[in-house]
Amino acid sequence: MKRLILYFILFAIAPIICAQTRLVGRLVSTEQQPIEGATVVLANQGVTTTTNAEGLFSLTYLEPIPEEVILEATGYISDIQLISLESNKLTDMGDIVMQTDFVREAQEEVLLNLSEMDLNDDEGKSQSVSSASSASQDVFNSTVSFAWSNARYRGRGYEQIYEENYIEGLSFNSAERGQFNFSAMGGLNDATRYKEVVEGIEANNFAFGSLGQSTNYLQSATNYAQGWKVGLAATNRNYKGAARATYSSGLLENGWAFAAQLAWRYSPYIDIKGRIGEGISYSSVGYFFTAEKQWSKDMRLSLITFGAPTRRGQSAALTQETFDLTNQYNKNSWGHNNYNPYWGYQEGKVRNSRIVHTYDPTAIASFDWKIDEENHLKIAAGYHYSMYSNSALTFYNAPDPRPDYYRNLPSALLDGQIDKDGYFIGKDLNGKPLGEVTEGGYIKYPLHYNGTSVGHSIDMDTYKRLTDLWTNRDDKATQIDWDALYAANLANNANNPNGSARYMVERRHNDIQEAVANATYRNTAIEHLTATIGLELKASQGIHYKTVDDLLGGNQWIDVDPFAERDIKELATNIGLTQADIINVKQNDLRNPNAAATKNNRFGYDYRINMLNSKLWAQNEWSWNEVDLYYALQFTYSSMQRTTDMLNGRAWYLARLGAQNNQHYYYLADAADDILAVGNDFSKLPTRLVGYAHHFVDPAFKFGVTYKIDGRNHLKLNALAETKAPLARDAYISPRVHDRAVENIYRHDYARYYAQQDGTSWLSEYFGASQKIASADLTYSFNYPIVRGRITGFYTQFWNGTELNGYYDDETRTFVNQSLTDINRRHMGIEAAAAVKLGLYFTLTGALSIGDYRYTSNALATTSAENGMALAEDNKTGNPIYELRDSVLIKGLHVATGPQLNSSLKLSFFHPKMWFADITVNYFDWSYLDYAPARRMKGLFTGTRADGTEVNGWYGQDYSTHGRSEVNPNAIIENEFDKNGVPRLRYPYNLLSEQEMLTANNPLHRFLVDVSIGKLIYLKNRQSISINLTVNNLLNNTHFKTGGYQQARLPRQNLQVTNDKQISIISPNAWKFPSKYYYAWGTNFYLNFQYKF
Repeated sequence: MKRLILYFILFAIAPIICAQTRLVGRLVSTEQQPIEGATVVLANQGVTTTTNAEGLFSLTYLEPIPEEVILEATGYISDIQLISLESNKLTDMGDIVMQTDFVREAQEEVLLNLSEMDLNDDEGKSQSVSSASSASQDVFNSTVSFAWSNARYRGRGYEQIYEENYIEGLSFNSAERGQFNFSAMGGLNDATRYKEVVEGIEANNFAFGSLGQSTNYLQSATNYAQGWKVGLAATNRNYKGAARATYSSGLLENGWAFAAQLAWRYSPYIDIKGRIGEGISYSSVGYFFTAEKQWSKDMRLSLITFGAPTRRGQSAALTQETFDLTNQYNKNSWGHNNYNPYWGYQEGKVRNSRIVHTYDPTAIASFDWKIDEENHLKIAAGYHYSMYSNSALTFYNAPDPRPDYYRNLPSALLDGQIDKDGYFIGKDLNGKPLGEVTEGGYIKYPLHYNGTSVGHSIDMDTYKRLTDLWTNRDDKATQIDWDALYAANLANNANNPNGSARYMVERRHNDIQEAVANATYRNTAIEHLTATIGLELKASQGIHYKTVDDLLGGNQWIDVDPFAERDIKELATNIGLTQADIINVKQNDLRNPNAAATKNNRFGYDYRINMLNSKLWAQNEWSWNEVDLYYALQFTYSSMQRTTDMLNGRAWYLARLGAQNNQHYYYLADAADDILAVGNDFSKLPTRLVGYAHHFVDPAFKFGVTYKIDGRNHLKLNALAETKAPLARDAYISPRVHDRAVENIYRHDYARYYAQQDGTSWLSEYFGASQKIASADLTYSFNYPIVRGRITGFYTQFWNGTELNGYYDDETRTFVNQSLTDINRRHMGIEAAAAVKLGLYFTLTGALSIGDYRYTSNALATTSAENGMALAEDNKTGNPIYELRDSVLIKGLHVATGPQLNSSLKLSFFHPKMWFADITVNYFDWSYLDYAPARRMKGLFTGTRADGTEVNGWYGQDYSTHGRSEVNPNAIIENEFDKNGVPRLRYPYNLLSEQEMLTANNPLHRFLVDVSIGKLIYLKNRQSISINLTVNNLLNNTHFKTGGYQQARLPRQNLQVTNDKQISIISPNAWKFPSKYYYAWGTNFYLNFQYKF
């Protein structure tokens, strides 16, 4: 009876089930490969779905009305198809072929190469590199990722550490530096062709995500169309030519699929002054191989390996003086602002002093299992060993060999010739006028040469000679004189055969090896809900050391610290040191004193940072007809621990000092007692010294809601709150020397160990080392057949950031390390873009980003000498002070992460016969120089640091009395402060501290114009040829500054107070250590040819 009732019920409802109004279809590429993850939208009903691994989609319970089906997939041209749904019937759209977006593909060829070449720059200053990936469905991101890349635009002003990059679900952002190594896949454009992209704070199916963009590169073999693809490229950028070949077997009958690519890029040394890439060479060979085994459509294993060993030269940031002088030589050259001081001639051949070697061999295994229709599991594991090194000239007891060193420039003659009001001195030492002067003694008619005004006190013959050498690009004046360096070393060999070479090329190695694993499980058993949980594991080791690259004819390099050796007498007065102790201080390795390093020997430092990271995250995505909702939670555990194979003499010295107040553990950790107890017999110590381990736990939460007004108009809100542990690169004050971490980390460690303290203060200190982030954005998007786009408002607040700096301090005359903590900042603004179809062939696209990225409070700085010398004296006790603490007055300054006003207008042409062309006009503004903390110290404005110590020479020091009781009216404007409470400085002192705006004075110099043209030709048997040419900066705007930074060194000079006493003052010669700038390349092109068969 029960069985009959069941049969009756099934018979009764069967017509209802079968009578659903349904829509199904399958999306495939032109090579008949299924397209996974494509978005299918019914515009009139507001219903959305995505395609599965077979490219299939299915929609049920639909209204029987005419419908516009919007089809979008990353890497393909969006399509709209008109259909009519009939009541209680199935509509099968069959196989829908989507055309490859070869326009976007051509642009990414350019973007990927730009990203890889601009990662590392002069003096550790990193230019902002635009993301090379973007979702083609989003008008704003797909437009700006290419159009604004030349201006070093960064989305919402976020640095790369706020972007996440994954490969097959594995996190490949460096645990130490927080950035993705684009050079790992240099030239392997097909290896990065297929990807999942999540823009900012949105739901993410492969990770919790990040504040900025999250990208997951998909490298399984079945992603690649069967057949061959070969290509050639020519460009006038850092490399000049490239070739590549890709093969894919497709899915074979035995369930295996294979794909591989080889890539080659090359440029000889460019021996043409003023050209893009002058003095640079480039050589790179990349390989990529992926194999996939499918046991069924629901279970597959992928094995992947790739690498790209590369050797490339570097170019430097320029001061305005060197830019102007070298422009005189190349003023008629095409793209004439490309002076590079890093190279010179050696026996008539070009040689660059800054050569980068990179190689990041990687291996990945990924297992993907669709357990059933409701459960999906993906597991992956990988390993990579990133080898990065760069060379640099170093010297000992010899003149600085850098041609752009300030003493080698014409402006060096101005030193001591500028008075306290910023004017050239008008009288000689006897009071005799040097030219026609005003009553105040200022020069009325200064001398002029080469468009520059100089005072009558300047030695004009010398000034003209130096200027002429630079404007004529004299080989020995404007480039490194390698032959002279060899001659100096050979002479030194004869005079002092056992001594250290005068000049040498060292190689600085910053390697990292990482083992990573992850697991992601997704469940759709509950209607309307997709639940995802993920686990990420990473074990990392940063490996840092120096080697001798080239002794330049010298016999050896003695491994001692030159700053410590110079200041050894001053060090000896700090505490009672014996002669043997004094010798110890200057040693880089006490167990191998005065080591004679030769080629490839390690010297200077040799340390490692071991790191562990794990992330556990969960996400729920709810989807209904009118509303989508998601929320996600993540907990991150991380740890770091420094070890070293060298016992540094300054670390030993600082530990001896710290033993007086039980702080010696800061520098040598648990080994401190043993090290100090052995006297000078350091051979008894273990080979590897292990520092303290620091542990962190950080939570994160985000949510988002989308209201579908209808199928064409959506309103979306996203929000995020998280804490982030400091990166290892910012955690240690001087990792080359000792184990001491920044102060916030120790407060965190104490809170973790003494959790029995008051709960509120314990939590405050526990998260005291982590950065806190809160962010939200609101987006309105629209999608019509004629126009589509979006507008977004965003607001992000950062608290408690940490940074490290190192520079030569002229006040104390030694190299210092400086840690900045409590860095707070705010990023807010709007993004907007729209694409409008103009008939059948043309599209007009506009994009706009207006941002306001500022620091919202002053920071705290702790400064210490790398050689361990005392930096000041206690005002009351006279005791030496080894660490100075001061406020850094940065409140209200702009964050220097590219232009904060960006706009573009692009007119595109696309013909169904696969012709395309476009022209883009870009305008950039509100770009700012990166500030130097050393120039914004509170003590420089008030004479007294935050810790109470007095500054030896400050902006407002009264020169007339040589004292501190009165403020110098020629420097500080009395009782005038800016809106953030910083005293206002008069000219020229304001040039030393104020943040410079990089925007060109001439409005025309704020524009960059780009054009491109291309053609795709389909041949028989699924063959095709594509040709495209991209020209950037068509109008050759070489005055456009893409970034820059203040030098940390302050100009100082000695002032004679009495016959036997001098004081150090801030020099009014504000041009002595000027800012350095990066300039946009002049007109440059990328020509690409590709043949598929």
